[in-house]
Amino acid sequence: MVLDTLGEAVTATVSAVLGDRTGLFAQRGALFGATLTIDADARVPDGTALLRPGSRDALVRLAPLTDLNVPRTVSIKVPDAYGEGQDQDFLLASSGNGAPLHHAVLPSTGFGHLYSSLWLYLAGLEPVAFGARVYTGDTELPGAGDRIEFLLSGVLSRFRQVGTLELGDEIVGQQLDFAAAHTGGGLRALPPASFYRG
Repeated sequence: MVLDTLGEAVTATVSAVLGDRTGLFAQRGALFGATLTIDADARVPDGTALLRPGSRDALVRLAPLTDLNVPRTVSIKVPDAYGEGQDQDFLLASSGNGAPLHHAVLPSTGFGHLYSSLWLYLAGLEPVAFGARVYTGDTELPGAGDRIEFLLSGVLSRFRQVGTLELGDEIVGQQLDFAAAHTGGGLRALPPASFYRG
């Protein structure tokens, strides 16, 4: 069992390095309306439109819906972040904190975990990784009213909270596409993260 989990972690991590060849971010899950709030006192890089204090509508998908010990994902979309049809997406996988752990995909039996963009973005001129921290029970799915921490780290630093995602109602029967290449306003996913889709 431990070897299976280790093998799955290695496979998912190598796949992420190669631009997600195994479909880590293409898993079906639960989709929620949400509000992304960037904290007024958040330490964020200059030169980005999204990382400014305030609230924006968002959509969050948590996947997969299973209690097995598997890699998990949190996909975030800020619709029309930079104008009509110009979304900002973040595709995050269950991971560790700080380099090199935030590059590794770590399986989990539940959603209560730390999630990372795995690879870097440019925020203005600064290379950063994005993350999220979900607080739930071992197999419990977050729901309306629950909060997810929105995190940021430097190349070598540990994640720090810069905002929150407050989940709204679950959106049933709708599938949504996410792509880490959906960026703008001074944010840009770098390869291999820029190839992530789901």
